Amino acid sequence: MKLYIAKDIKPEEIKKQFSAYYPYLRIELYKLLGNDIGKKEARAILHFANLKQDGYINIGKLVTVSELEAQFAKLGLRAEVFRRCGNVWVETSLTNNWTLEQQNTAAEEVSNHF
Repeated sequence: MKLYIAKDIKPEEIKKQFSAYYPYLRIELYKLLGNDIGKKEARAILHFANLKQDGYINIGKLVTVSELEAQFAKLGLRAEVFRRCGNVWVETSLTNNWTLEQQNTAAEEVSNHF
């Protein structure tokens, strides 16, 4: 499974496609400023006008959160994945070595418990 990222595609479409594959996960996209990839940006991307290049993002079941974030970083974007935990969304930073499938399954189990 791959997402195509291009200047003429709206970030909301990318988020929608991602959630179609992983209904218990949410992705937020931010613009990278400078070389500080680890710094969290305050504003979400509204468009990809300043995208470094078009590209594909692999969102297969075996891709880890950290690998997904690295793919977005190559395009000049910061991505954060959140997992549903009952009625709230939690950042997956402590489990970023888990695959997207593991994240989604864990979120589904917790959400169904509530």
